[in-house]
Amino acid sequence: MDKSNNLRRDDEMSVSRVMANWVNKLSFNDIPQNVITQTKFRILDIVGAMLGGSNLELIEQVKKATFHTNSKNELIQIPGCSEYSDLQGAILLMGTMGCVLEYDDSHLSTGIHASTPIVSTSIALSQQLGSSGKELIKAVLIGNELTCRLGIAAPGKFHRIGFHPTAVLSTFGSCYSATALMNLPVGAIINAVGICGSFSSGIMASWQDGTSAKSLHAGWSGAAGLSASHFASHGISGPEEVYEGRFGFYKTHIQDENYEVDYESILDRLGSHWEVLNIVPRAYPCGHYIQPYVAAAVKIANDNKLNINEILEVKCLVPDYWVPLICEPREEKIKPTTSWHARYSMQFCVASSLINQGFDKNSLSTTSLSNGEILALTNKVVYSVDSALANRNRWSGEVIITYKNGAKLKHRVDDLLGTPQNPMSEEDLINKFLHNSAGVISTDAAYQFIEKVKCLELMSDARGFFDLFKKG
Repeated sequence: MDKSNNLRRDDEMSVSRVMANWVNKLSFNDIPQNVITQTKFRILDIVGAMLGGSNLELIEQVKKATFHTNSKNELIQIPGCSEYSDLQGAILLMGTMGCVLEYDDSHLSTGIHASTPIVSTSIALSQQLGSSGKELIKAVLIGNELTCRLGIAAPGKFHRIGFHPTAVLSTFGSCYSATALMNLPVGAIINAVGICGSFSSGIMASWQDGTSAKSLHAGWSGAAGLSASHFASHGISGPEEVYEGRFGFYKTHIQDENYEVDYESILDRLGSHWEVLNIVPRAYPCGHYIQPYVAAAVKIANDNKLNINEILEVKCLVPDYWVPLICEPREEKIKPTTSWHARYSMQFCVASSLINQGFDKNSLSTTSLSNGEILALTNKVVYSVDSALANRNRWSGEVIITYKNGAKLKHRVDDLLGTPQNPMSEEDLINKFLHNSAGVISTDAAYQFIEKVKCLELMSDARGFFDLFKKG
């Protein structure tokens, strides 16, 4: 029996109405200090990812496709850019900047790029509205929390059928952020979210050929969520049972009659248990599920003098649900066609990490794709499924190098850096921001922005949020 029936007793409300009530009533004073701090560092981390990706060719292409104005009257500033944009163009561009390096964050049990679309929507709209720092923090928190909760109702089910969960779920989360900043009433929030059900889209076809469309998903979701909010604010209606209805989001996007969507998990302890604390910042700019193997490879390379030519095999122990995302089809993974394609190849990322003894935002340049030494080692990287790694709430992995003479080197990562079991420190996140911002803004501006974000709740007006980053 569909678990939605448990929520539809006569004295209970739809999932959408419960969520809308929570969004409408949440006060900044209701938010625990550790959640506020985490949310501020989510903003810092995503702005850093935007800066890190700001000089890539795709970003210039998106600018040309989206910018319709350079007028400062629009007031929407973009980090690392001299141009100003209209609101939707700014969200689309910032979302793409944040995702293009795969250096943003992910939610632990679902793999959703939780913060990029939410932060992009919130910092753009808050600039237009002149929102306070508290309002900005609350909007990011709301969007992140509800996106993650929508994901845990059906973990892994979107990937299975070829929908990108970041794309399809973040439209709703971005909408919740926008409605919070716009201070819409409950009825308008319900309508906006209902409209999002018709806007929610994003397939995984780019995993096959490495094309750029995937990198647009976060920005497009943010822009779609904003549009839905604007439509609803002008009286356009949307279905209240957008989630659990017979033609609702989960029915259409999961397409498995035997699967029971866990609607209860969306609402369970909403406002007291914070799923945002399970958002994981990335230590390396590649697919998050690849990172335990990059970390293990870097550790082996730094602790040993490797003889690359004598390596017979590099074996990675992986959980079964990661295989179709980062390991297969093998012929695509061992010879990626683009830098983004390589970021989702466990084989290529591990080979690059071993040869370069590290992995950063400059590791997967287009020239690396034809590097004979990396490609030769990539061919030697294989995987084996390890059932001990099946827990979705822990990201672990092991790399075992076997030499031609039988000697072995290995390292196991029990809990990836950034996960709740092994969290990044404030210093880690600041150093990551400094690394991403290097060459884009001055070191002085970077440190000033860090302090600005740390004191974000004191900001009275978000206009000028990126003044430190102005160019020209």
